Amino acid sequence: MNTCLNRPNVRIAVELVNRIAMIWCKFPDQPKGRAMKSILVIGARGIPDVIGGVEKNAERLFPLIANRGWKLCIAGQRPFVKSGQYKGVSLWSAPIPPFLAKSETLYAISTLIRALRMRPDLVHIAGLEPAFMLWAYKLLGCKIVVRLGADFHHRPWSKSPKWVMRCAKYQLRWADHVIAVTPALAKNLRASGIRQNIHVIGNAVDPPENAPVAAEAPISGDYILFVGQISERRNIHSLVAAFCIFVKNHPHMKLVIVGDWEKGSGREQIEALGDKRIVILGSVPRPALSPLYRGARFFVNPSIREGHSNTLLEAISCNCPILLSDLPENRDLRLDAKHYFNPGDIRSMVSALKRANATPDLFRVNSGRFPKWTEIADLTIRVYDGIFADEAARLGSRHKTSRI
Repeated sequence: MNTCLNRPNVRIAVELVNRIAMIWCKFPDQPKGRAMKSILVIGARGIPDVIGGVEKNAERLFPLIANRGWKLCIAGQRPFVKSGQYKGVSLWSAPIPPFLAKSETLYAISTLIRALRMRPDLVHIAGLEPAFMLWAYKLLGCKIVVRLGADFHHRPWSKSPKWVMRCAKYQLRWADHVIAVTPALAKNLRASGIRQNIHVIGNAVDPPENAPVAAEAPISGDYILFVGQISERRNIHSLVAAFCIFVKNHPHMKLVIVGDWEKGSGREQIEALGDKRIVILGSVPRPALSPLYRGARFFVNPSIREGHSNTLLEAISCNCPILLSDLPENRDLRLDAKHYFNPGDIRSMVSALKRANATPDLFRVNSGRFPKWTEIADLTIRVYDGIFADEAARLGSRHKTSRI
């Protein structure tokens, strides 16, 4: 299959899909000349206060874009969509029976039908897996933007079959524009053959109003904090192993683990240790995370695969000292070397825990060096505007040619 994907006739295939899309999209009921462009967002399960990087990005970004005059609809999933609107963004949940709510296939079919009825000017695909249906939206005549994060690095722990992810990767060349959350990811995209129309737009730090200071953390004493959806790529077991070594000389310390556990992530193994200093809180609503960040001795991101970590930026927003794994995506943050450790080396992790615990104030990061969500909205809208400006230029060129 890889041989087929690398053949020189890729450009011919791309051009063929584009030509078919141009013919297919000429429906008589397609509105023309409207001032407000419509966008259908696919891949975010819902907003607000839904745990997950895609959902956090959607919650912060799309209300700002809607406020700039764009008509947005997020195609979500039950039970993550609890209302019909959020801060100017329309919310729609795929009509899937509860016992099949986690079916990605039914979600894909439902959102495609939604697109047929809505006829959006642009489809914003959040993540690699939803891009599996990119070809169908292209045939509908939709302009397409795909935003990619950590899921671009498909590994065996992903829920989707490898062939699905490979097909999705191949179709990225048919997108009008691709947004990579880090320069390292953009480099990987170019290496895989997606060389044009790539933009680097990450996440942002939260404003102070999103981080209330009045509440107290539910954990007392000194603790190390981890926050995130827990899967194999989060490398939580290595962090626990390093903590068990570290805590021998620091018996008063705790390790607080916050987040949903995916199946097969080994929660039972950690609970079986019977160490009361390892506190598993499970899922915590996003507004309740700020006190945990502020009360922590320091925050640790031990991931072996990462995009542009929202939880890391949340910790920075709350002035929490941070440690993070030495990945290209994390290196793109350009922090001092003392913040990084090798996620595959327990001794490196233990050494980092000791460094941060000894002088936590030196591991705080100035949030002012990172963009705000309004800046991320500006950059994203610039991508959208560029798509329609290019289309207008092409139509204008054809019109002039036809008059000669």
